[in-house]
Amino acid sequence: MSVPWFHVPSVPEAGTHVALDRDEAKHALGVRRLGAGDGVTVFDGCGAVAEATIEPSRARDGGTLVRVRAVRRVTRAGVDLVVGVAPPKGDRLSTMLDMLGQLGVTAIVPLDARFGVVDAGGINRVRAERILLEACKQSRSAWVAELRPAATLAAFVEGSRAEGRSVLLADAGGVAAGAVPGARAAIAIGPEGGFAPEEVDVAVAAGAVRVGLGPSVLRVETAAVALAALLRAHPVTE
Repeated sequence: MSVPWFHVPSVPEAGTHVALDRDEAKHALGVRRLGAGDGVTVFDGCGAVAEATIEPSRARDGGTLVRVRAVRRVTRAGVDLVVGVAPPKGDRLSTMLDMLGQLGVTAIVPLDARFGVVDAGGINRVRAERILLEACKQSRSAWVAELRPAATLAAFVEGSRAEGRSVLLADAGGVAAGAVPGARAAIAIGPEGGFAPEEVDVAVAAGAVRVGLGPSVLRVETAAVALAALLRAHPVTE
């Protein structure tokens, strides 16, 4: 049985204590039925991971304490990938965030597209960030995907290029998606109606490359996960 993972704001040095917050403690003691002496893994979502043990004593506020035994620093592996995507409706957004989080993408940017059906700036960020955190624990990743502010496609491409990223724009008729040149990349996925022609023109002029995802018409979340999985699975090429 694998050792369960729990998130903490900051991982302290070995030999010290850290308290689990209420939600994490409830999951540890209630759902997982762990107790004093049981081993856990704690992580901060920013690369620090520690092996720890649940303590019999409690924090001053009654919270659950764990004692850190050993700390390690984990570097990001694979392509450093930012996903810009026009949010789909309802539970499909939750499913997409969960899968992208499991894939270990660096960040997700909700895109405000002309044909979009969801207000990119109005999504429930608290819920979205919780989904990304749970996906991180599920995949045993040391890094939680960042949920960045909403942006237009043009701003997303310009910002990604300024970060030194190759930018791939999912668009029917584009070249076949393949390996990413370099270690940093970004992908842009439009709504099910696609990006407007003028949005595509501006993005391409700013340096985005149009890529196709085969002959099928894909849902937003399918396209985002498929392209992200393809690029995250590829070895980094220079």
